[in-house]
Amino acid sequence: MTSNAWFFGFGIGIIVSLFLVLILTKRRKAHAESLSGTIHEMTSTLKTQVAELAEEQAKISAILEQMAEGVIAVDSRKRILLMNRSAESIFDVSRQKSLGRSILEIVRNPKVDQIIDRAILKKEAVAEEIEVFHPDRKVLKANAVGAQTQDSQVAGILVLSDITDLRKLERLRQEFVANVSHELKTPLTSIKGFIETLLGGALESPGKARSFLKMMEEDTERLTRLIGDLFELSKVEAKEITLKLEELDLKSEVEKVLLGFSALTQEKKIAVENNLDCRVAADRDRLKQILINLIENAIKFNKVGGKIIFRSRPVSTGIEISIEDTGIGIPEGMIPRIFERFFRVDQARFRELGGTGLGLSIVKHLVESHGGRVRCESKPNVGSKFFFTLPVLSS
Repeated sequence: MTSNAWFFGFGIGIIVSLFLVLILTKRRKAHAESLSGTIHEMTSTLKTQVAELAEEQAKISAILEQMAEGVIAVDSRKRILLMNRSAESIFDVSRQKSLGRSILEIVRNPKVDQIIDRAILKKEAVAEEIEVFHPDRKVLKANAVGAQTQDSQVAGILVLSDITDLRKLERLRQEFVANVSHELKTPLTSIKGFIETLLGGALESPGKARSFLKMMEEDTERLTRLIGDLFELSKVEAKEITLKLEELDLKSEVEKVLLGFSALTQEKKIAVENNLDCRVAADRDRLKQILINLIENAIKFNKVGGKIIFRSRPVSTGIEISIEDTGIGIPEGMIPRIFERFFRVDQARFRELGGTGLGLSIVKHLVESHGGRVRCESKPNVGSKFFFTLPVLSS
């Protein structure tokens, strides 16, 4: 082979090699660019997913914080992983101090611990009604559910609903039905007995017949008052009354009501001090109902030779009126209940003096329908003060 041919072949080899290197370099560059694009796309997708997860977590957190129900999540060892604001309020605890600690240690209620324990062990939902006594007495509907998870992850969730007011309403409804039944049954039984006695021969004795008929009349009047008060109370509670507010001179309105009780005040030698000097915005008929009920009680439960004192003072919501008596008073523990329907401090004395047991409940609802509030202060054997507020007409 000549030298020229060798150099020619060597040159061709170099050119081919360079060409191959160029092709490989382009392919690697294209591959690198493709890989870079893929990585960039994956990064963008990941960022989007992270943002979506953060948004979902924020939504869940917001929902949990706004829930009226208390929510507590625990791990398999019943250590608290999550607690919302309502749960903090129910048990009067801090979630910062609760996280990572045993649920029994925080809520201090064995029943709660048992419910979540059953839910975790059985891996199912458990529902039960429980009572807690700290920070105050509550009735709670507890729903717990267990989940199949690994240790340190959520193993159980407890949801607590405060049903204290619902149970209270149910109790009041039951008491109301029982009381109405009793109040209706007593006079009806009495009337039925008198009728049977009259039909059995008492009609032949004019004196006895007249006495029986008089007692039947009293029982009938009692029934009429009871039904009338029940009807009135139902209208007031259902807000079916329309108030016709007008400016009224309170002292004058009280004097008009007192005229109707003049015979009773004279009989018991009760002195009345009317120190009222104000004008209020009220419905005249409804104000009369309020005053009749309060004044009647102040006379009935007063002592012979006692006093009834009327006073008023301006308050932020209008005028506060007080009716004070020097009567038998009310034990402190019973004061919170005196505005309940049919509640009576002394059942025997109440029956002796008459009444339906609905008067103060009607007063409470009528005052509240005017936008006011009613309250009582009392001491046994000293007397009682009933306060109620009424608005004034703005100038």
